[in-house]
Amino acid sequence: MHYKNLILPVFLFFTLFQCNSTPEKNPDLKLPNEVTFSIRLTSIPQELIGETISLSFQFYRCPDTTAKECYVPILENKLEIGKIKSNVTTGKTSFTLPKAWTHFAIRIIGIERVHGKFTPGHNPFWYSPANIAKSGPNITKEFRFLSQENKIPNRIQEEIAKKFSPILVFHKDKKYLPSNIEKYSKFFAKKEYPLPEKDIRRKTKGQSTWNYVDFPDFIPIENPTHLYYHARYAQSTVSGTQSEALPGFRDDLNYWYEVGNGDIVISYWIWYDWNEGPTQFGNIHQGDLESYALLISKEGKAKRILLTGHDHILLDTDFRNINSVKNHPILYVAKGNMGADGGNPTSAYGGYTVKLNAGNFLFNYISDPWDVFPTFDPKESILVIPADLSETELTSVKIGPGTQKPNPQSQPNSNEMEGSTTVYVDARLMVKQRIQKLVMWEEPGWVNQKAFQDPDGHHTVDPSVASFFQFQGRLGKHPRTVLKITELKQYGASPENAPFKTNIEQHFTFERPRMERNHTDREGNYGPKFYGDDSTPQK
Repeated sequence: MHYKNLILPVFLFFTLFQCNSTPEKNPDLKLPNEVTFSIRLTSIPQELIGETISLSFQFYRCPDTTAKECYVPILENKLEIGKIKSNVTTGKTSFTLPKAWTHFAIRIIGIERVHGKFTPGHNPFWYSPANIAKSGPNITKEFRFLSQENKIPNRIQEEIAKKFSPILVFHKDKKYLPSNIEKYSKFFAKKEYPLPEKDIRRKTKGQSTWNYVDFPDFIPIENPTHLYYHARYAQSTVSGTQSEALPGFRDDLNYWYEVGNGDIVISYWIWYDWNEGPTQFGNIHQGDLESYALLISKEGKAKRILLTGHDHILLDTDFRNINSVKNHPILYVAKGNMGADGGNPTSAYGGYTVKLNAGNFLFNYISDPWDVFPTFDPKESILVIPADLSETELTSVKIGPGTQKPNPQSQPNSNEMEGSTTVYVDARLMVKQRIQKLVMWEEPGWVNQKAFQDPDGHHTVDPSVASFFQFQGRLGKHPRTVLKITELKQYGASPENAPFKTNIEQHFTFERPRMERNHTDREGNYGPKFYGDDSTPQK
């Protein structure tokens, strides 16, 4: 969860807001006065036969993407295609280019029936002035529809999910352990709340409200841990993520997969009923989804791991730089400071702290939020482990690099880690509970729909999770951050549903692990505490 806005009531009227922007450099380009677009739509789904569609051509003057009037088009043209009669259709239009534009988009209108099921590619599709200057006055653009079904067979997805499920480490007095969302299935009723005035969706999508689900306050006696996962080819794309696109046009229901080199990314989501924040003053909210992702080779070997939290990528590193047991990564979940149960961020390392930024010096001094990660210690910590991990495999768990010295040629700054030690821990008595169920996330638009190209031939989903998979919005009774002075608490926003989130973090669902990076906060960082090699993962 995000803590930069964590404040105390006494300083409510002293909060400072600052917006930074970088004006776009607009070099002199030789642009044609008039352009002609030849549009071609191919592989049109059967569901669109008989539908009336059109195309919108919108130009924006937006050198500063934070400007108030940035998202109001300075010129808009329309091309009527008419009723679709076959799986291919074409259209053509010409118009004069406006002056000093910075962003240009072509959008197909009238294809709502297949939204989330079939993608025409980026919609809208964006051009920069440099694109138009290079293409010249006559431009051909094809929108080819593709199924958004996951082409990886369920059997393979299930095998990967089971193989790389986590060993989770908690402080022994951690109040909220991972549970499941199925227990709320009978209470799944969508509600609406007004979007903040500064929410960019008011500009890009014309939305004034967004969705949330208000779950009841009950914790059943039996509250088993379920783990949610989504496996897809690593080469994945989401509409609105072009480098030429204006911010805020990302469409999490319009995406597509390509086999690429065969690498697979599997994302896992861990559900907590409550988040009590990194300090006793807040960021309390109902519901919490924390995630990590692995990049898996086509041969089934883990290559990289990516962990997210606090609206950041906390860590993206080689899988050999963390501890694991038979491919199960050992992950540590933080408590908070001042007795707070914590915001549930997940790290690949234990026994360290990160001091979070609460907004400014005064807020840092008063609230002093921390992530406090547990150690792998039978006296101080407990485990939630995969169901099939045996006691024998926990008798001597390797914690540390397991090498004499890191390889300085394989990792940057490895000389700083040479003092890392390795210990072997008998973890059998640390087990608190096991992950009882792994739940595969179905593509939202295809839930319980007849398959088109899916290798399994169906999209059957258990009723207890069907609404969960299809829902777009926040999961919990706190859809917006609220400061309650009488309680001296800040209630943060409940999490956006995964895996297709619309908030800033996005849980980086479609961003495959690919480079060395980690997040540094007020004091400390979530980066590697040691660098390993092929001997580090415990076989």
